[in-house]
This record gives sequence, structure tokens and C-alpha cells, in this order.
Amino acid sequence: MDFIFIFKLIAMPIAILITIFITKKWGAFIGGLLAGLPTFSGPISFFITYEQGSDFAVLASYNSLIGLLGCATTAIIYSWIAFFGGKWWLALPCAIAGYFINGYFLHFLPDFSPIVVFFACSSSLIVTFLLPKAKITTYSTHRPKWIFWFQIISGAILVYLITETAHILGPQWSGTMGCFPIMIIALAPFSHVVSGVYATLIVMKGLAAGWVGTALFACTVILMVQHFHIAIVYITAIFVACISSIIYSIIFIYFQKKFKNKKAALNS
Repeated sequence: MDFIFIFKLIAMPIAILITIFITKKWGAFIGGLLAGLPTFSGPISFFITYEQGSDFAVLASYNSLIGLLGCATTAIIYSWIAFFGGKWWLALPCAIAGYFINGYFLHFLPDFSPIVVFFACSSSLIVTFLLPKAKITTYSTHRPKWIFWFQIISGAILVYLITETAHILGPQWSGTMGCFPIMIIALAPFSHVVSGVYATLIVMKGLAAGWVGTALFACTVILMVQHFHIAIVYITAIFVACISSIIYSIIFIYFQKKFKNKKAALNS
């Protein structure tokens, strides 16, 4: 059996299982930093580069930024529908439709549009400010095993299907679909039903915090893939995603504490 075929099927489950293990062992903060790693789009990008070549990979990586903006659209639409009382079975299809509509219209922009690059790199902040305000700060983090299995199986299928059909989809949609919002689909309806709308808002903000790493991962691939060996490109891209996620998390936590202290001082 083809080694690449096997690697495509196991790369995603291994990445997800490692993330779950580290999060459980070292806590939510480290888990939040791992969110900066493009767990789904990264393996897809690697296999597209390996199989389709660097020219194809440059365009696909740019279009993954469009997919990331689609994830932001998905998070915002789902959150506001849920906030106004909509059930998960209404919010989820509308949010996914927003993902595809976003991709359809942004594809009309010229390739490597500064607008797309800027808003994709800013998507974490954009979603944080545009989501409704949650009235709780914590919620139960217990998740049933089926969610982990859903992430593993759907992730493996996504990697295989997109990389195998990349020559049909082209760099536009293979790149865009590389950032399909599987994590939102897996987590948002569950938290919505079990813990309520405000818990869902916290989940969305947690997921969005990792998108700065995903965006800079794609930008690194765009800048390097035509000039360096594939191993150097993706090691560097992962490093950039990790460092940017750490910096963003530190800055976010600092200003969050500063805001809470200022609010407490005003109330006292």
C-alpha cells in the first residue's frame, strides 16, 4: 500500500491525539497555545505542496487565508443566531452557508489581495470584538468521547479528500477547504445544547485565539515554499505559528487582566 496514502490517514489523528494529551497533562493555557498550530490546514498544505508543487501551494496557501476568514464568518453567524435564541440546528447550517458565501465572493478579489491577508491575520481580534459578550467566564470543559472521535475521523477524511481532489478543486477551493471549520462544527452545537449560549461564545473565542498562528503559518508557506526545501518551509511555518500563538496569548491575557482590575477598581 502507498506510504503517502497511509500517512495521510494517520497524520491528522496523531496530531489531534497529541494535542489532547498535552492539553490534559499541562492544562488549558498550553492547550490554548497549541490551538495556534494549524492542526487541520497544516497537513493539507504539506501534502498539497508535496504532490502538486510549489506554484500550486503558494495559491492554495493564500486561499487558506480566505478559508480562515470563512471560519470567522461561521463563528460570528453561529454566535449571533444562538445569542438571539436560535437553536443549533438553525445556527449551524446558516453559519456553514456563510463560510461558503464568504469564500465565493472573496475569490473575486485579485490573488494575494492585501485586504484578505490583513483581515485573515486580524481574524482573532475581529471575532473577539464582534461576538456577543458572554456573561460567564468559565464552563464545564468535559467533553464526551464521541467529539474526539468525530475530530479524528472527520479530520483524516478531510485531509484525504482535499489532497486527492486538489487537481480538480484547483488551488482556490483546495486551499479554502483546508480551513473548513470542523472544530466549530464539532464543539459549538455540543456546548450550545449542554452548557448554553454563553458557553458557546467562550468556545468560539477560544478557537479564534488560535487563528493568528494559522494565518501566519500560511503566510510563511507563501513566502518560502518557492525558495526552500519543503522540510525547511514547514518546520519554519510551525515554529512561526507556535511563537505567534504564544505572543498573542501573553498579550491577550495581560490586557484581559488589566481590564478586569480596572473594572474591579471602578466598582469598589
